[in-house]
Amino acid sequence: ELARAGDFDVLVVRELDRLSRRLAKQLIVEEELKRAEVQIEYVLGEYPETPEGSLMKNVRAVVAEYERLKIAERALRGRRNVVKNGAIMLHGDRPPFGYRVSEDGKGLVIYEPEARIVRMIYAWYIDGDENEELLSSRPIAARLTKMGVPTWVDVHGGFKKRARGEWAWRNVINILKSETYAGHWHYGRRNAATGKLHPREDWLTLEVPAIVDRETWKRAQKQRKANTTRATRNVKRDYLLRRRVHCGACGSGVCGYSSTVNGRTYQYYRCNAYMGNVANTECELPSFRVDQVDAAVWKWVRTLLSDPEEMTKGLKAYQEQWERENAPMHERLVVIDDILEKNRTQLERLLDLYLSGDFPKEVLTDRKTHLEGVVQALEQERRGLTSYLEAQTLTIEQIEGLRDFA
Repeated sequence: ELARAGDFDVLVVRELDRLSRRLAKQLIVEEELKRAEVQIEYVLGEYPETPEGSLMKNVRAVVAEYERLKIAERALRGRRNVVKNGAIMLHGDRPPFGYRVSEDGKGLVIYEPEARIVRMIYAWYIDGDENEELLSSRPIAARLTKMGVPTWVDVHGGFKKRARGEWAWRNVINILKSETYAGHWHYGRRNAATGKLHPREDWLTLEVPAIVDRETWKRAQKQRKANTTRATRNVKRDYLLRRRVHCGACGSGVCGYSSTVNGRTYQYYRCNAYMGNVANTECELPSFRVDQVDAAVWKWVRTLLSDPEEMTKGLKAYQEQWERENAPMHERLVVIDDILEKNRTQLERLLDLYLSGDFPKEVLTDRKTHLEGVVQALEQERRGLTSYLEAQTLTIEQIEGLRDFA
């Protein structure tokens, strides 16, 4: 965005792999900056605008990409070997709430001031409070906040939207879900790049001191499942836009609440920040009556579904907004196609040179192998970008399906 706006003329990069460790991305970014009339200067390494300079730059980029993959592979293998040898791997020596790292740095030990809080959370959740009332995650978080108990981030540091000592219901759920508290610590549960869970048989498990017994942990999981099943019935009144809207002024979530006046109950939508439920955020958005808002929204939905002309206008507006938001993606696709065309043209020229016999076969073969690698990397980048854009675009079949449904 800065380059397109003309806010700078030169980008200074220490060396090639600091711009990118992927060949395709390096080529695309360089081309985009060139089109914005931005010059790239590398501190370590000179790459003149010649076929030889381009070749050396691309070879260096391929080596950087290979090194990145090998570094990641070695690092992962090294971390897993550490765990297999019986040592804990915490990525920063920041143990779970209720624990501290042992003196030898290889295990976890119970930190009793926090462990008492963990046991109390489990007790409230599965056995109830002093009134024998079972507490869900939100009431537990509210009680811990009232007690001023420091959260994990308060103790170990890190980004936190809420104030010190203010618990979120997710903090409570994370403690109730974690099998570490029952004595089984797992490593390698998720793919670091995608966040997806690995098969359980690929996890590495270490025995650690348990804060709660196994039976207590299992009861908590059953209670979590039961609470989830009943969650939709916990709402006493209907709110059409529940969990579907955000505040237009500050971006916070919007909650539904009711108020009874002279025996008559009124329902409202109100910004969570206005209610004081969002730390470090203030908002002055007024409340809106549910019956009025829901009626207006439902009327709009019915109009779209019952009027083909309105439906067409709505779909057209959606497509226009989508095209504005994804314009940079389309521009990048054009850049990729241009670079691909140049490299394919060079491959064709190589074939002509080979047939003419004017150049040594070894030189042409090396150049051909390199160009084929560049084309392959760019085609892979293009496939990923195309699939993303296709997934976001309404097809003719989808539009017709919406009209049929209406």
